[in-house]
Amino acid sequence: MKDNTRLFKPWLIIPSKVLAALLLLVSLVVIGVGVYVGFFESRGFESATATIVRIDEEDDVTSAEPNAKSYTTTVTYTVDGKAYTEVLDTYTSSYKVGKEVKIKYDPANPATIHADSPGITIYLIGLGVLLLAGSIFTIVKNSRQRREVQEEKYENGEPRPVFSPSRQLAEEREVYFLTDLGTAKGTCHLEDGDRNLLYEAQCDKFSLVGDSLYTFVDWEHNVRQQYSVGKTLTQSSDGLFVLDNHSSFLLDGRDIWKTLHENGVRIETGLDGIKWTYTLYRDEEPIARIVSTNKKVHEEDEGGILSKVPFPGFFRIWTREENLDVIFLTAFAIGRTDMMLYN
Repeated sequence: MKDNTRLFKPWLIIPSKVLAALLLLVSLVVIGVGVYVGFFESRGFESATATIVRIDEEDDVTSAEPNAKSYTTTVTYTVDGKAYTEVLDTYTSSYKVGKEVKIKYDPANPATIHADSPGITIYLIGLGVLLLAGSIFTIVKNSRQRREVQEEKYENGEPRPVFSPSRQLAEEREVYFLTDLGTAKGTCHLEDGDRNLLYEAQCDKFSLVGDSLYTFVDWEHNVRQQYSVGKTLTQSSDGLFVLDNHSSFLLDGRDIWKTLHENGVRIETGLDGIKWTYTLYRDEEPIARIVSTNKKVHEEDEGGILSKVPFPGFFRIWTREENLDVIFLTAFAIGRTDMMLYN
């Protein structure tokens, strides 16, 4: 059997630590803009006092807020005996017609003005400092969390077995993989036909940029295993054209598909009508059949599986395996990586 679970070759991979580094870069850029606005943009400008003569209100088409408004402040001022009427580059709720405000103007072109206020500078530098602190905290916490998890589960640089041994039941059973929609954490679980919880991924510590901490719980055997789940953005190509954009993820800092491969996991993909099917092999033996389905996975659900198109992250699974950890993590990987084709 071919060892190529992923059909496409990724040519651009951005792991979670790079995303944290990008946040760090953004914070430095924001601080730089604040410093520029406060200390360089008006360098050589002179101070003057202007009077607000008009405040125009209009709909803010750039805002997502309903009925949002934007305001334009027009001021008048005098330089060397000549009066100027210009639009100020800022507005605050304290502005009123007739109010005097401090401005800075360019002596070479007095029509060029800026508000002489440290407010925007303080705001940008403050925001940049907060982002900088957050990015550094995320990088440090992410590194420490991953190291603690790996130190607990790995010895001498070699990974311990991730999955329980394969044990077959007397009869095949049908289970259902469901994803919690509407949440950023991406938790999911397996349940049986009576909606009894069999296996689930609980998100203990969610991180928007760094690794999140999950506890995988086997409720049938009362076994818990903690994993560090990272993020990897992947774009795939056949070498000439970009064929697919999707996301993958890291498990304890290692590519999820490499972890599955090391545990003898292989997948064959098929198409049953409009439903994707995945035959799951472990050590060359078929152990499960995973079929994509819609959000209502049970036969008795109104508008259930027979009348709805498949929805990402929802599967019906047929298996004789007693231990569901390898099946759960494989379904978790397929659903989370947004991939359709495997071989």
